[in-house]
Amino acid sequence: MDRLEQAASRLLEGWSARLFRAKLQPVQLAKRVIRAMESHQTISLAKTFVPNSYVISLSPSDFAQFEPYRRSLERDLGEAVLGAARDRGFTLLAYPSVELEREDDLAPGDVRVACALVDATGEEVDPAKQAARKTETGHTMVLDRDTLLRDRPRAPRAALELVAERRRLDLGVDPLSIGRDPQNDVVIHDRRVSRKHAEIRLRLGRFTLYDLQSTNGTLVNGRRVAEVVLADGDRIAIGGSELVLHQDG
Repeated sequence: MDRLEQAASRLLEGWSARLFRAKLQPVQLAKRVIRAMESHQTISLAKTFVPNSYVISLSPSDFAQFEPYRRSLERDLGEAVLGAARDRGFTLLAYPSVELEREDDLAPGDVRVACALVDATGEEVDPAKQAARKTETGHTMVLDRDTLLRDRPRAPRAALELVAERRRLDLGVDPLSIGRDPQNDVVIHDRRVSRKHAEIRLRLGRFTLYDLQSTNGTLVNGRRVAEVVLADGDRIAIGGSELVLHQDG
């Protein structure tokens, strides 16, 4: 019954947005994420665990609307999840992360939310086993905002080598942007490179490369890609520049 109500709600929301050509608002995204959190509870002993990793899929036009301030919006949505979980007495294993992504198959106004319960390394976990492990080691899980903010997930140790410049950039939790625009983290002065060309983001414990609809494309190990999970030693070609991922473990 709950699944039917959720499906009907999603259908009505998408239909009304398309009918009245109303733009999605951040508050609507927050409501959808919180609804997903409430729909994926796992009860173990005296605790109710909820997901702390969320991916929001949007249509191309809706994604473009939020893209200019996407990073700050993702942080705000993470705060909203944290606040809602605390108000409801839910338990989070790590600071909640929210990621917006473009989905070409979605119509304007439609929103799809995927979620998972992951540990500090970004790996999906079994909450029952996690609770047992915490109990055995004598630690109590406390849903405290300051503690979770301090213990935000740490990214795997990895660096991106800029071959021509003979230097490396450490990768972390924050996205790394690549392009011709001076505001990018990696600036490539090449007319074949788009202003906002590509981005590397940490997703579920692994670094993923996204081509941002660049004009001339992005190659990984000689193959043009739109999105790909990177592995140690992968060679990325953007314009005339080559970048190599180095990852421990």
